[in-house]
Amino acid sequence: MKNLLFIFVFALLACVVNGQSRTKGTTPFEYHPNLTEDRYNQRITNKTIPTGPEQFVILSRKADGSYAVEQYQAGLKKQWSATIPLTPEQTVYGFYTSKDAAIVVAQTKTGHTQQLYGYYVELVSGALKDKQLLLESPVSNREPGVAFSQDGSKLLVYHTQADSNHRIRSISGSLYDEKLSKIKDTNYNLNDVRDILSVDVQLNNAGDQHLSLISDNMNRLTVRQYNLKDPKAKIMSVLVGGVFDGKKVYIMDSRFKLMSDGQLYGAVITAEETSGLYHSLKTVRFNFEAEDMVFAEEFKFTADYLAKINGLNKTDQNKPKRFEDIYLSDIYQAADNQIIVLAEKKYTTGGKNAPYFAKEMLLFAYDEYMNSAWSSVLMKHQQASAEDVFSGISYSAYMNGNTLSLLTLEELEGKYDLYLRQIDTKTGETTPAKGVRLNVANDKELAYVKDFTAWFSDKDVTVVVRPKKREAGLRLHHIQLK
Repeated sequence: MKNLLFIFVFALLACVVNGQSRTKGTTPFEYHPNLTEDRYNQRITNKTIPTGPEQFVILSRKADGSYAVEQYQAGLKKQWSATIPLTPEQTVYGFYTSKDAAIVVAQTKTGHTQQLYGYYVELVSGALKDKQLLLESPVSNREPGVAFSQDGSKLLVYHTQADSNHRIRSISGSLYDEKLSKIKDTNYNLNDVRDILSVDVQLNNAGDQHLSLISDNMNRLTVRQYNLKDPKAKIMSVLVGGVFDGKKVYIMDSRFKLMSDGQLYGAVITAEETSGLYHSLKTVRFNFEAEDMVFAEEFKFTADYLAKINGLNKTDQNKPKRFEDIYLSDIYQAADNQIIVLAEKKYTTGGKNAPYFAKEMLLFAYDEYMNSAWSSVLMKHQQASAEDVFSGISYSAYMNGNTLSLLTLEELEGKYDLYLRQIDTKTGETTPAKGVRLNVANDKELAYVKDFTAWFSDKDVTVVVRPKKREAGLRLHHIQLK
């Protein structure tokens, strides 16, 4: 087992490099957020999807509550726009692309029932097919779910049934192909698993369905795989919570990611039941082909680790005395099969008009055998108004080979800009923050809409920002990072 290396990234102390992006195109951008949605836990975080070398589609909400899917080509030339005829009472649950279409999944409520409809937009022409009913179910205390495969060839829509204590008992739904033709109805009877309070559903390109269940009063992690041929599920289960070092701990947060190699990775943060103190990070790989689980070495959130983070914190006068508000945000797989787990500190100070903050990022790396490789802390300090929440703060990430690129909106050394950092996943080394130099407005109003950031490569990006020396509106930029 390799020794765990702490590689702390002095992002706020290191020299900030003044980079220069090359603008490949810019155009005005219309933005009308849905203020009734929960933007702390967004359903859709990627509203721009690349469909070619310099081609992409955008899901854009209009002032009247309808939506449009719009395709852009090189130079930000709009090729077509297809209106999705939604009302403000309807909610978009999914947006993805297949090889031939952009697909939007939206919910409609009718009395005590709810429907999920699919809207199919042809990529070549922008033609919108008639909406298709995908799922109808009773309105309940749990929202319907949408999962789609990485290549867009499979779509699963589902409804969760729970008891009076909100514990999940079963899940039913339907599986569709890339043309939104039904493949089969699905039903998952979960009565043999106790006290399920959380479920994550992911789908691979073959249509295999992966259910990750947090059960047994937030102590057990159970993963089930269902395929199209065998109705019997493959099951792997592990007790994550329990009594450790004389203290009872439970699963506080979790994140799952189905990778292109067919293996599912899960990461959980555990906390002490009595005090609520963060206890540890546990990461596991589920290999259903080999019917094998591989566990990484547990990473403990010790007082020494907190002290090292506080030593890097140059923005807060009152340093945290305990770990709080840190949530798992993503899991990435590098070219050499190394796994990178990302967590981020995100919180609000409370109150209706209180600001929101996104601060340090914690990174944990594991090699192809799930041995601990390195860990790092990337310090940042981002703040947004209560109206904007996390629309412009937090980060956008892109994995290319063994390089993880991070784009953030920050003020460093008096310069407010989008900043690029690149992390070598083999070593954990991180480049100094490099300003993109888009002259982003810094007047405490929304100046960057993160959801519309799209990566074509680690140096080729589209972003939506509001420049300070131009007209007041947002603009869509296609830029080449240096």
